[in-house]
Amino acid sequence: MKKSLKIIGIVVIIIAIIFIGAWIWFSGFKEDRAETLVKMNEIKEAYPSFNKAVDDFSNLRNQFYEYKENLYLETLRDNAEAWNTFMKTYEESIQKVEDSAKNLKKNCDIEYGDVGASTKCTTFKANYEAAMNYYISDVNLYNQMVDDYDKYNSENGGTFAKVNKAEYVVYKDYIDYDEDGECFGKEEVSADEK
Repeated sequence: MKKSLKIIGIVVIIIAIIFIGAWIWFSGFKEDRAETLVKMNEIKEAYPSFNKAVDDFSNLRNQFYEYKENLYLETLRDNAEAWNTFMKTYEESIQKVEDSAKNLKKNCDIEYGDVGASTKCTTFKANYEAAMNYYISDVNLYNQMVDDYDKYNSENGGTFAKVNKAEYVVYKDYIDYDEDGECFGKEEVSADEK
């Protein structure tokens, strides 16, 4: 009789341990699911403002390339203030992209089973990388032209207006944000293409 009571006691303890373990696992699973849903909602809420910031940046970039068609030392000399203002606006635009990406950068570091959140994260990573690398390429090109202008200005006695170099607002070097082995958006533009 004592032996059967011991066996029953051991079975009851094992069953209790199994139930407690299952309850802890289920509670953790529920908590994890709730946190994941919050992250997915943050992604869905943050993506439209990021997308708008990238579109605004893209429009300014198109303007930059329209203006670049006539970017010569003489146009820098004659339109120095306009170029300084435009490049300041361009810097602010890439900063807006960075600011609007904060929640996406924080929440897109894992894979989601939800197609909507997963697609937004994939698109975010590609667009973020491209925008940052395009900006770096444009700043490199512009600053090279400003260096040439500064030399031209000093050769002429420094009588012309000062043209400011563009700032590297977020990154100074090309990035591979989505870690796919290539820096999407990296465009090496030579001064001859000006």
